[in-house]
Amino acid sequence: MFPLTRNCRFTKFILPTHYNFPINSSSLRKRCITSITPEISVDYLIIGGGVVGLSITERLSRRKGKSVLLVEKNSRLGEETSSRNSEVIHAGLYYPNDSLKTKLCIRGKHLLYDLLSSTSSIPFARVGKWIVAQDFEEEQYLRELYEKSKQIQVETYFLPQSEISAKEPYISGKQVLVSPTTGIIDSHSLMNYFEWKIKEQEGDIALRHKVVDIKRCSQDKGYLVQIENENLMITIRANSVINSAGLFSDKIANYILPPTHYYKLYYVKGHYFAYRNRENPIKVNHLIFPVPPRNLTNLGTHLTLDLQGKIRFGPDVLYQNSPNDYTMNHDRIHSFVDAIKTYIPSIKQEHLYPDYTGIRPKLQGPEEPFKDFIIKEEIEHGLKGFVNLVGIESPGLTSSLAIAEMVDEILLDK
Repeated sequence: MFPLTRNCRFTKFILPTHYNFPINSSSLRKRCITSITPEISVDYLIIGGGVVGLSITERLSRRKGKSVLLVEKNSRLGEETSSRNSEVIHAGLYYPNDSLKTKLCIRGKHLLYDLLSSTSSIPFARVGKWIVAQDFEEEQYLRELYEKSKQIQVETYFLPQSEISAKEPYISGKQVLVSPTTGIIDSHSLMNYFEWKIKEQEGDIALRHKVVDIKRCSQDKGYLVQIENENLMITIRANSVINSAGLFSDKIANYILPPTHYYKLYYVKGHYFAYRNRENPIKVNHLIFPVPPRNLTNLGTHLTLDLQGKIRFGPDVLYQNSPNDYTMNHDRIHSFVDAIKTYIPSIKQEHLYPDYTGIRPKLQGPEEPFKDFIIKEEIEHGLKGFVNLVGIESPGLTSSLAIAEMVDEILLDK
């Protein structure tokens, strides 16, 4: 292992005297650099400490004799998309059958439930999900979804009308398709588990380390990654680089890709409103999802439960220009009430209050059709061992273990 203490701040390293060029110099960004002496060499460098980056790091740290380092720009792990979501274990129903989102969600769900059954340190509940139709067109969608579920071998069944009000008296719908394998999880505990396993397996994590440039080494000998830590600049040489930077994954990828093949992400804010009514509380036992829009921009403004039974609604869809703007727009509550009333007619605005917002990294622009995860080694650009994960949003949490498995296979001989 290289001389790095876990969660260290690299304060013992001093930059070489020939490190005198501008970090953002476009003239240097794309060519191979051999004149910089790296402070650290590592086999696998993972960029981004969200749930997917942690899962990948945990998987790669199982490799004996290989050094693994995860760098995260924030002061804590999982501060962005991984901690600002619905914490749902998805079944894998919605996306095209041959898409990575479907395949990795289904595989990830099985791997995740296997892990959860083997440890008591990660709270979860397999509460099941209802997908609720309100009219003929939505009923037709549920029938199509049911047939699709049989094709991809995900369990679903229709609930008899007589049981809808008996099981969920506050829920209104003409037809309900049940997904019994959908659940909820404490995502923070999952990330804590990954962190613990990484350390146990002698992997390393460095917080407050922001990647500011990446260059190809000459003679096909890995990558030089320049990292900023407070007022210190560090150069790390890595045999393989895994870009799991979430909201910033396109920027990381574009440090080294040719301009003709740059990636572009869209930032989609989702608001969440929680429910509180102490006098006459609504009680719900399942996750409640409306029929989603056809282009799958999101899965509709749905009802989720946390592990304490708290009800919240969201997320909605608001495209914005900033990956850092988590401002709560309180006026969104009006559209929330309208959406929720379609399946809970008794809901009242005064019983909703702002909870939090999250931002999803989407490859799909406004009004554009479905776009899949991008998970690929950039071999076509001569970047052997450089793996990009771009547009990893929902169902990224559910898929995290399967994504790690896929990256492990991509890097099998590296």
